[in-house]
Amino acid sequence: MISELDLEIVNALQINPRADWSRVADVLELSGPTVARRWSALAGQGLAWITPSPGPRYLSAGWSAFINLSSTPEHHGALIERLCAEPAFGTVSLVSGPHDLFVDCFASSHEELMSIITGSFADLPGVTRREVVFVTQLYRQASDWRSGTLEPARARLMAKGSTPPPPAYSPDKLDAALLEALARDGRAGWAELGSACGVSAQTARRRVERFLASGYITMRCDTAAAVQQNLREVSLALNVPATQVDDVGRYFAALPSCRLSAQVLGAQNLVVTFWVRDYLEVQAHERELAARAPGSTVISRQAVVRTYKRLGHVLDESGRSTGVVPLPLWREGR
Repeated sequence: MISELDLEIVNALQINPRADWSRVADVLELSGPTVARRWSALAGQGLAWITPSPGPRYLSAGWSAFINLSSTPEHHGALIERLCAEPAFGTVSLVSGPHDLFVDCFASSHEELMSIITGSFADLPGVTRREVVFVTQLYRQASDWRSGTLEPARARLMAKGSTPPPPAYSPDKLDAALLEALARDGRAGWAELGSACGVSAQTARRRVERFLASGYITMRCDTAAAVQQNLREVSLALNVPATQVDDVGRYFAALPSCRLSAQVLGAQNLVVTFWVRDYLEVQAHERELAARAPGSTVISRQAVVRTYKRLGHVLDESGRSTGVVPLPLWREGR
């Protein structure tokens, strides 16, 4: 069982994943060592973790696609194992609907993404069908989702101050190395990050703070199913009239239950993911869609049965993190 205090710590770190323990402790009216110890216990059990995630400006520096796969039953296990081992595949889920598996894919260039799509599937076992849609605009990402455990006043105290983003720049191999180190421990200290990448703590801090401020990358706190309080993940693939897709994408993005709202290039032009307690909530969203954007079509409805990998973290049957395959959000060679 997860205590209410642990849920508050997780919510605080959803809001500000690399906040100093002293700040989290002040907001929760605890001591810094107590907060650090409880987080260490959660992370050690694979119940919660912090990892780099695409930021709101990621698509100006990297590329992403959603992939739906169908497979033969006898190859199901081997296929999932191979998908989880591939660094470019961030999330791998067993889903309901016309396909068996949902995969999201990340690459540092258009050429790399095309290479993955044309090459990585050739020798995958048992694939009978695949559908690829390219992500073209992000209205909301899972890193924006909050559990809402903290009182609003405390949540505001945890929020990071807004700063103007730095000018656009080209990520380099040091940025890629720092991201890989953060994927293994999103709470690693500056000295630890610097040592892992062969630079000083000051350089590590300056670089990390730059790419976080730029919006290319953000940090995200994820949790095992035991911490998610019986929430169920459902996605809708929608075809919305072109004149209204931005408005609809932003409308869904503003809903507390929304984990993802993304414009895509495919048979659908908008993909929206919710975490709900009752599947009937999805019908209410569809009714609102029909009222806001007449002529919209639901291409598919997809409920997650089990997630095997989430943003690089490989999960066991209970959703606990058992290891990480760092995402190639930026390749060293850029």
